[in-house]
Amino acid sequence: MEKRIALALGGGGVKGVAHIGILRRLEHHGFEIHALAGTSIGAIVGVLYGLGYKPNEIETLFVEFKQARLYGQMKGQEPSLLGLAGLTRRLNELIGTRTFADLKIPLIVTAAWVEYGREVYLHQGSLVDALLASIALPGVFPMRYINHMGLVDGGMLNPVPVEAARTLAEPNMPIVAAPLTPPLGVPASMERIILPRFVPRWLAERIKRTRLARIVDIFFLTQDMMNRANTNYHLAHSKPDLIIRPPVAHLNTLEKVDMRAIAEKGDEAIDASLPALLKLFEEKVAAQ
Repeated sequence: MEKRIALALGGGGVKGVAHIGILRRLEHHGFEIHALAGTSIGAIVGVLYGLGYKPNEIETLFVEFKQARLYGQMKGQEPSLLGLAGLTRRLNELIGTRTFADLKIPLIVTAAWVEYGREVYLHQGSLVDALLASIALPGVFPMRYINHMGLVDGGMLNPVPVEAARTLAEPNMPIVAAPLTPPLGVPASMERIILPRFVPRWLAERIKRTRLARIVDIFFLTQDMMNRANTNYHLAHSKPDLIIRPPVAHLNTLEKVDMRAIAEKGDEAIDASLPALLKLFEEKVAAQ
């Protein structure tokens, strides 16, 4: 029995490294990824996979590229807090001038058109341009213009592009969604303030108890709440056949992490969801 699925990979910064483990373990259990849609970090992992990189190779690329090298301003870019000079260089090294036509798997990258508040499906042209648009966290990373559209992080409108994956799937093919946020009602992590490692623990705790730190905490918790509500709304309306949530919600978007440990969270999520995954195909066979 062929186990072919369409996969929607959600956004969430470093949390999205778990997508590598999801792909790795799906392959291990004999599932074939027939179609992919991704936003933000989900788009990066999806494009590399679609170009033929194996999950272990993608993991190695993430481990070897230091997070501190991601950032930096570039001449002529849109205004932003950090910029993505380092990541842009790395994407050009890995992908270069390749386009969506070079992908081995049908794939859609999503972004958000800020002027009109519309989700945009990118499926033609430069892969690097599409990725830089999809990860353009507003204010933090520069907006990207494609076909005269000012585009930012697709997760701003839809954190898990299930409908995009569905447009590429064959009839009756299961759609699996991989969001990176917990559902509403689950406590969010209060550790939103990230301090340098050289700050002593006693001083770090004192800083975190200040009024300013508490204000920032509340702001980020509110953003997290809105993101979770947005994710739940889209999942409820797009109705994927299965939702797989790797346990990474405690991480901050740009936190420094152990990449291999986060990737393993994706492996664990697939193993935990294996009975539900197999049931999708048992039901399909029974219906024929």
